[in-house]
Order: sequence, then structure tokens, then C-alpha cells
Amino acid sequence: MIKNIIFDLGGVLLDIDLMHCMKQVQSLGVDFDNLSKETATIDSTTSTQKLAVMGEGIVATGATHLYQIGEISTNDFISGIQRLCHPGTTYQQVLDAWNTCCIDIPKHRLDKVLQLRQRGYNTYMLSNTNEAHWQDIVKRCFGGMEQVGKHFDKVFLSQEMHLAKPNDEIYLKVLEEIGADASECLFIDDSTQNIQAAAALGFNTIHANVSKTNEGKVVAPPVTEWKDEIDEVLSNIGCNE
Repeated sequence: MIKNIIFDLGGVLLDIDLMHCMKQVQSLGVDFDNLSKETATIDSTTSTQKLAVMGEGIVATGATHLYQIGEISTNDFISGIQRLCHPGTTYQQVLDAWNTCCIDIPKHRLDKVLQLRQRGYNTYMLSNTNEAHWQDIVKRCFGGMEQVGKHFDKVFLSQEMHLAKPNDEIYLKVLEEIGADASECLFIDDSTQNIQAAAALGFNTIHANVSKTNEGKVVAPPVTEWKDEIDEVLSNIGCNE
């Protein structure tokens, strides 16, 4: 019986454009070729325990990974990038460029989360994110933490847990904190690696399609939204209704 629905953030709820973000940071003078493969694509031979998926086939490595799991502060991360930029580039310019990957959360997705909550499901968020992105999303997309709390029973963030998907430990920690068995949970993510790791632990899963984005705008929504298939999935695998 499904009692708990766990949502990823970027690519599931939030439309993102990581390539646009990289271009914006690059326009400030950062040479990604000299950043220890900060933007390396996923290597299927790499241990999933060491991966920290950002989205769109990009993995967090080096300083980005450390920032994503909360091992370095926003000030240190942004200031570190600032030192690699053109002379005169400000801290705020770097921060703004970094946040350009976060586009928006369509209202119909949040409405679906609320609907599921009203039907008796516990709803959670489990996201590989970072402090700067999260603060921007809370303010701009939710309108404050009060609204986040209206949609989710609890939010699990990589920078607060010091763990990142698809590391098994982060999924097990979530199960421990919500007091649930994996078989009672439906996990929705846009990353193949994250979905495979969760499924291997016994989670029910939906591999979400993502919006097509370019230059910080949504070019086309997903062909099939998770919100349009979740009811059928819940019916097929058993639900709490």
C-alpha cells in the first residue's frame, strides 16, 4: 500500500536549465575546461555511491559536489567562482548567474501535490540542491517556507543531510526519518541513476519526463507529465484510499 509520495525538485516540480546556468557563469569569464571537469557528464562505470546527480546528464563534482552536500558555505562557493571571473565581477553577479538554472514551478504541479495530500498521502521532497538555489526557489516559486509546509510533510535537502542521490544512504535515511518501508513509498525523479538506486532498495518509482528548456525559458513541456500518470500508477500498485 502506498502511503508516502516522495518528489524530486529539479526536473519534476521545478523546470530547470543547467546549460543556461553554465553559459551565464561562463560569460562572467569562468573557463569550465580548467575546473576539474566540474561539468562532466555521467560515466556509467563510476560508482553510484560517488555520484551526485544535478540533472540533464550533469554530475556535481569538485567544489560543486561539496557545496551540494553542504560541506562548503554559499559564501565560499560563490566567492570561489568570483575569483575565476573577469576582474570587477561582483559577488551578486555570480550569485545571480548561478541561480539562472532555476526557472519556475508550474502551478498545476503544486496543485497536484496538494490534491494528493488532501487524499491522505504523506508528501515529501528529496532534492540534490544547494543553499543558494533553495533560498531562491523558496522565495520566488513558493512565496516562503509557510507555503512549502502546506505542500510537503517534510523536505529532505542534500546540503542539510550531507548526502546526495543516488547514494543508497540518503534513501535509507529518508525511510528512517519518516518511519516507512520502501514498499510504502512512491518516488518520482527525472534521473535514471536516482530512479535505479531507489528501485533497487524497493521503492516504487516514476521516471519523470522533463520540460525542454533553452536560454532560461521552457521551450516545450514534457510529452507526459508525472501528474497525469500518477493516479494510474497508484491504482496499479495499490494505494491508501
